Amino acid sequence: MQAKHVQKGSQAGLIKGIQNQAKKRASPQLFSLSSLQSAMNKRYHASASQTLAAIQSLYEAKFLSYPRTDCAYITDEEFGYLVANLTKYLGLVSKPVALTNTTPNKRYVNGKKVEEHYAIIMTKIVPTKDQLAALPKLQQQVYDLVLRTTLAMFADPYEYEETTIITQVGDANFKATGKVPTKQGWQALFDDHKAEQQEAATLPLVHQGDQVQANLQTPQKETTPPVPFTEGTLITAMKTAGKTLDDEAAQAILKDVQGIGTSATRANVLEILKKRGYLVTEKNKLHVSEAGITLCKAVELEPLLTSPEMTAKWEQALQQISTEERTPDNFLSQIKKFVVKLIADVPTQLTGSAAIKQQINHQQQAQKVAEVFLETPQVTVINKQKFYIVKPKQGEDFTLPKKWSSKTSRLKYIGIMGTGYDVVDILRSPIYLVDSIIEH
Repeated sequence: MQAKHVQKGSQAGLIKGIQNQAKKRASPQLFSLSSLQSAMNKRYHASASQTLAAIQSLYEAKFLSYPRTDCAYITDEEFGYLVANLTKYLGLVSKPVALTNTTPNKRYVNGKKVEEHYAIIMTKIVPTKDQLAALPKLQQQVYDLVLRTTLAMFADPYEYEETTIITQVGDANFKATGKVPTKQGWQALFDDHKAEQQEAATLPLVHQGDQVQANLQTPQKETTPPVPFTEGTLITAMKTAGKTLDDEAAQAILKDVQGIGTSATRANVLEILKKRGYLVTEKNKLHVSEAGITLCKAVELEPLLTSPEMTAKWEQALQQISTEERTPDNFLSQIKKFVVKLIADVPTQLTGSAAIKQQINHQQQAQKVAEVFLETPQVTVINKQKFYIVKPKQGEDFTLPKKWSSKTSRLKYIGIMGTGYDVVDILRSPIYLVDSIIEH
């Protein structure tokens, strides 16, 4: 809409212009590890480490190529054996799709961009349908997604017609855009292409010069916080870290090394953060825990610890070492000085920070609340990592293991010092302790 004064409400409008434009969309690039982890998380909510483990198993079974790759390209050699096995690969896909583009396309085939390892694709060994069916579900999903994405480069582009309608209301022009698919092409390989079509705006059938009735409204909206990361989007963000840096040289360096970490390490970084309780997953969304907030506030005291610019400088130093513009000893000497300074400064900064003290207190209070797993008028049960602490209102506290005779089971009844717990409340809770009557 043009920035002009208009009145709200129902009023006459004029179809001022209609433009139809035929467009095409090529199939997605082949998978690197990071992009495959992102896709698996988006489609199946698989974690980065779960996806890596599944690809590794398929690699060991000789069904997929090497997993830990940052490359989205293959060479002419890989393209050749893919073409030779197209009929076998297509036999694993339920929907028949024409795969007629058997000439290498630089969007996918570019030997100059392949360094140590090429993109993740199928190998020459084509599994049977029975072999695939015998695999764990996640491995089936990974292989199927790699299979369809790889085959897509042999299919025709997805084609659609984009229609733009300009409607004049008063002295303002309004634009509406819609899409109509004209050729499915590679999208026919994927089950979700129908959902994408449904999401596309459907425009009414009008002609230039038509008089229409327009109803102008001013929607009331509120700003919303940024959407939480998933493991997939965080993996992508790690790979593209540095895009927002002001320093163009630092931007270029991080782009060259593909951001923070490598394909081989990013999943493990996320797994460590989850295992240590700094990140928690809820409905496939990652959230920073209270412990994670404490960690963030602590590292804020030394901004260089989380600075992409620092990462870029270190990467630049490593590049200079590789070209003998700098010596390893010089670089290591500076790193040692930096670490020694951190060891000397950080303890004092932590103990002297009011914000850190406040956050630690908040974290401890939140932890106490989180640990109360069950509370009735007669008893409070505290959930620890490997056992439960049972705190009766009368009598002494005691502990119970979460596993009894190597088998986790449901608590049926607890009696302590002759006083019974509220059995109904306990049975309604999700707590699992022992299946025998315990008297204390």
